[in-house]
Amino acid sequence: MTDTRNAMRLLDGLADPLLAPVLTLPPGAHVVQLACGTGGLSLALARRRADLRITAVDIDPGVLRIARAAAADEDLPVDFRAMSMAGLDFGDGSADAVISRMGLLMPGTAPFDLAAREAARILRPGGILSVATWTDLAASPYTGFGLPVLRRLLPEGAVPDFNQVFAASARPGALEGHLAAAGLVDVDASWFRWEAEYPSFEDWWAFDTGFGPLKALFDSLDDRQLAEARRAMTDDISVHRTESGGYRLPATCRLISARR
Repeated sequence: MTDTRNAMRLLDGLADPLLAPVLTLPPGAHVVQLACGTGGLSLALARRRADLRITAVDIDPGVLRIARAAAADEDLPVDFRAMSMAGLDFGDGSADAVISRMGLLMPGTAPFDLAAREAARILRPGGILSVATWTDLAASPYTGFGLPVLRRLLPEGAVPDFNQVFAASARPGALEGHLAAAGLVDVDASWFRWEAEYPSFEDWWAFDTGFGPLKALFDSLDDRQLAEARRAMTDDISVHRTESGGYRLPATCRLISARR
């Protein structure tokens, strides 16, 4: 399994804008993170506001084990639970805020409309929603750099058309429409751009080839192809190399906030 730190490094730059709307909540307010993965966003919130009641959910028990261990290491008060976004085990109006970093409106997870309805259902009147989501494959360096390399080396048709999952529901406007249809108001969406920092090529390579849906494709390459993939990847990201020898890779997402 790839280093979890490398996997989450891509999303580190999203913590500040996503958490800003919830930092003014009163002590004891209940914040729910959906599709929490290894829990980085909830842990970041707990470091800043240990007085909040933070519940983070994900459908994958494996990532939850990592998240619980990380919380225990820092003695951070986050309750991690196994749960599907398609049927949240929370009462109506039981959350003061819902946050999600590339999870609530993420292709391949719960259907967009259903995830939006469930998020709206658990929010109290006036409750806050703060989420980030990809809108296309080029916006993320993970797929933006990884897929072109794979397409050069694998036979035509061997790389799935991942764009299909973004074609309709994930486009700007559609995302906001799902939230408004779920009963949320003051829906505001904007583009957010940041740079993901990787201290070395090996850190980046370990992430792009050893995590998520691209892992199986890179694993299918033989030794010669893998060596060619490394050379191609090195060339493709060279323009983003820093003086220290690391990389700052550009990323773009939609940052969306709303109220119940």
